Amino acid sequence: MTDKQLMMAFVITGPRTASIQAIDRDAPGLGEVVVRSKAVAVCTLERRIFSGAKKLYPCIGGHELAGIVEWVDESRSDLRCGDHVAVDVMVRCGNCVHCREGNDNLCVELLKPRKNSKFLSVGGGLAEYINVPSNQAFRLPKSLSLEQASLIEPLACCLHSVKRAHISSGVTVAIIGAGTMGTLHVLLAKLAGAIVIVSDPDESRLRFAEQHGADHTVNPQMIDPIEFIRDHTAGRGADAVIVTAGDLIAGEQALEMVARSGRVIFYASLHPSAALRLDWNAIHYQEITLTGSANNTHLDFQEATALLTTGALDLGSLVSKVISLDELSEELSLHPKGETQRVVVRM
Repeated sequence: MTDKQLMMAFVITGPRTASIQAIDRDAPGLGEVVVRSKAVAVCTLERRIFSGAKKLYPCIGGHELAGIVEWVDESRSDLRCGDHVAVDVMVRCGNCVHCREGNDNLCVELLKPRKNSKFLSVGGGLAEYINVPSNQAFRLPKSLSLEQASLIEPLACCLHSVKRAHISSGVTVAIIGAGTMGTLHVLLAKLAGAIVIVSDPDESRLRFAEQHGADHTVNPQMIDPIEFIRDHTAGRGADAVIVTAGDLIAGEQALEMVARSGRVIFYASLHPSAALRLDWNAIHYQEITLTGSANNTHLDFQEATALLTTGALDLGSLVSKVISLDELSEELSLHPKGETQRVVVRM
């Protein structure tokens, strides 16, 4: 393979401006495999970049993807051409203190491009081909749809969050926000044996959460969610509260929902950022743990892949529709709020 080959890519060049372009295709580096992108889930990040809320131009998005191995140095990998794979696109240097401690989701190289390029790669899956380290391409059974496999990355991020919440059988978990990430948290918390309560102001999202295992749901615009949680926990509060909605009020409610010695996980980011009102003494006397959850580790991705390949979870219901690359600009121009499902681009 030479450096002079071209491939087609969906490039966002400015606010509400994008096109499909022929761009240079890099040769794989040492230990890399070439994956042909086949299914890419559309994340909020791509929508933010396209809208102009996050200015990263020119940009090739696509960090939730699955594809087919196009080329591999078989002497260095157990992968073979034609294998279906889920792709972990995160840059992990393996050498910084975070990687060495097992926190490679916080790698200092995380946001750096793999190669020098005139394009910013936010995943890079919205191009025909992507080169990744062979250990970041996870083999899939061909019976698993690639559209469903494209959701392994967000599942891995939610799995990382659930681990940080220390969820075990019988505990009560409150999840604030019933979008796609909220639903994935519901599935994982139920798999761990938790009692799950979901708070969201949208009735259709609450019904979707119930269909995916939520034990109780509450609309905070109709009922005080803090009182609701306490009523369903004999006044104790939730053992863990996971905030999957980027909303300041939701974050502050979480601190009042949690039980003594409980955990509050800020999974969602907030745009624009804002300061929380914290009761110092409540955190001190009740020994509340307040923490964040960002990205996923290599191990999280491996475990998320196993959850799908073994049939422990089925994410088919979380794919709302499949579109072509030609339809992506129109899709990104929409402004859905609190999506319960993902749109997937079939490449």
